[in-house]
Amino acid sequence: MSWRGRMNHSILRYPGSKYKIRKTIESVLKKNNLKLDLFVEPFVGGGSIFIYLLENKLVEKVIISDKDNLIYSFWKVLFKNPTVLIKFIKNVSVTTNSYIKYKNIASEPKRYNITTLAKTCLFLNRTSFSGIIAQTAGPIGGKKQISDYKIDCRFNKQALIKRIKEISKYSNKVTVLEKDWQTTTKFALSKIKKKRKSKSLFYFDPPFYFKSEKLYRVTFNENDHINLSKYLLRFKKNWLLSYDNAIFIKKLYKRKYRTIHITVPYTVNHKVKKKLKEIIITPLNI
Repeated sequence: MSWRGRMNHSILRYPGSKYKIRKTIESVLKKNNLKLDLFVEPFVGGGSIFIYLLENKLVEKVIISDKDNLIYSFWKVLFKNPTVLIKFIKNVSVTTNSYIKYKNIASEPKRYNITTLAKTCLFLNRTSFSGIIAQTAGPIGGKKQISDYKIDCRFNKQALIKRIKEISKYSNKVTVLEKDWQTTTKFALSKIKKKRKSKSLFYFDPPFYFKSEKLYRVTFNENDHINLSKYLLRFKKNWLLSYDNAIFIKKLYKRKYRTIHITVPYTVNHKVKKKLKEIIITPLNI
């Protein structure tokens, strides 16, 4: 995610070039004349894509899911009871002591209810370096807070509350699941069967191949990447897949589908250090 101060289409910051992916998906929809009834995102993460589609009236209904119980809890609470998050944002102290508290909660999520996990997800995401909520991440500004950028620099309370209010208005359009991608896809397909003329798009954004354990709480191993590719190679619905630019991943799809390379500025302390590449793979016209 960018280090710039503006809020993006989501509320959670998340690894990857979501701005360019949003624009690519919009272009794919136009190119293929797709007016979506349903958008399915089994690895929802920061949620930038589905929110963009809803806000731009490019889809009627959305199914989102994530196996990470913190991320699931956040989206579930946001759409079911947003006032809980709003009250939390108003009252929480954005300090390193709070960071330690929520880091400890995240390490033992089964001990806590969905509301506490939702708060934990939001707090850690907005106060951790690059929005990473994995246990390996640390707070913005470091433990000693001697950086120019402190732990609260991404926790603009007024902006966060405004964004929650805006996004929660779509609660009647969004179904939130805590399932793996296979179960989520099966669930979505059962809904599509009930509407024969339904036009859908499945967007798969699995954990990156490289450094997965440092970016995500729920990761993929090589077998997971392989199993997803085998499924998509047989999948008959409209789909789009985004990944980091790994040779292993590109070999799985063997040029059977169209691929776009996206260059992503990678920033540290507001300075562009290098550029990373992501890929988008799809059977659709691009």
